[in-house]
Amino acid sequence: MSSGRSAGRTREDGSSPRRRLWPPPEGAGLASAGLGLIFLAHLAYGALRIEASLIAVGAAAILLLACVAVPSIRRDLLRVRGLAIPAVLFGLILLTGALSLTPYGPAGAHPVWAYVGQAHGSATIDRSATTLELIKLLGLGCIFLVGAATGAADGRAKTTVNLLIALSAIFGLWAFFNFATGLQYQTQRGRLEGTLMSPNTAGTFFAVMVIVTLGPLLRDLRSVRAGQALQAATGYWAALIILVGCLLATASRGAALGTAAGVLGLVIILLFAGRVTWSRVSLIMLAAVVAAMASLYFVGERLLERFTSFDQDASSRAEMFAMHWRAFLAAPIGGYGLGTFDTIHRILLDTTNFASMWTVRATHNVYIQWLEEAGLIGALPMFGAIASVVIISLWRGLRRARMTYLLFALIAANLAVLVHGVTDFALQTPSVALMWSYLLGLQFSMSQGSQR
Repeated sequence: MSSGRSAGRTREDGSSPRRRLWPPPEGAGLASAGLGLIFLAHLAYGALRIEASLIAVGAAAILLLACVAVPSIRRDLLRVRGLAIPAVLFGLILLTGALSLTPYGPAGAHPVWAYVGQAHGSATIDRSATTLELIKLLGLGCIFLVGAATGAADGRAKTTVNLLIALSAIFGLWAFFNFATGLQYQTQRGRLEGTLMSPNTAGTFFAVMVIVTLGPLLRDLRSVRAGQALQAATGYWAALIILVGCLLATASRGAALGTAAGVLGLVIILLFAGRVTWSRVSLIMLAAVVAAMASLYFVGERLLERFTSFDQDASSRAEMFAMHWRAFLAAPIGGYGLGTFDTIHRILLDTTNFASMWTVRATHNVYIQWLEEAGLIGALPMFGAIASVVIISLWRGLRRARMTYLLFALIAANLAVLVHGVTDFALQTPSVALMWSYLLGLQFSMSQGSQR
């Protein structure tokens, strides 16, 4: 996406704006492979079916092997510093998950195995579900490293972000067309969901992409007068309008709040890093408020309507959270096994909650679900691994001079995922988990700076 500046001016990454599509920009092949896998998973209904999710994680492993097989990409990946901390924490997650398949967990074999008459039990209450979850986690580790390899060179990272924005805008146009025409089945009437099988999951996707798109847009507007703002970054403006429209059409309250948190986080990071001044922050925030109010007026009626029913939905979520929090407290150390939510939930159902809860397939709170399934010994390393990636990326990014707008936008986009994870289950959708893992790897290596 060209910013429309003069050809002689260079951007913050030291490269001149491109005006041609051929030859392809640096890293187009690797970026296309990684993002192609993610968007194919999105199109496969979020890869929610076991077969689709296994194919997706298998493809991620193959893609990582391909990266290792190419000498230049392998060298870039091996030069990425700071991977030891998240790698050790991720290894602990896998280790605790593997131990739960045996009776040697911290609390020994779960009593359910003795109840059904099996002498050789395990710490998990569902070995098959836990095995599948471990395979998925390995796939997420692979796509994280693919993202890290992609972001290890600034040129590849810039190409990847631009391609991600373009593909997301195309996906948004297609999803909005199907939503507006009714050509595609929707699980909830009047709310856009694309092929992600849930408007709230689609909301997380579009929330992330709105924040990511703001990065290069703000970069291109940093030295442009107000009268030239629209002409300065036409492609990014177009993508942003599409993505914001789709976000509002999902009518997802959590995604809207996550977007607000991410945008605010991006502005704070840019201000702290000295990339914007207080006067420009004021203009950005004023423009954002005006744009948000205008968007809500024209296409946000459904979202506003859902905010008015917040109390009713909050009561239902609170009941569900309480059910599963009590289950976690009953086995706080080792949990019940990765991927066992459905089994746990069916055990918790009784005559008082069956009618309202029997269709639930996720806790709608990723933190409680991880604590319940993995216990403290599995959940804390997972939370620590994610926190270490984000904190290291931000710490190193604050010392970078180039690519900072793109990097800070990726870091701020994590807030949309983390905030929405408090009230919904987007991360239980394999394609969204793959996408976030890829973006975490991308920002982690981008924060270090180009290796060439």
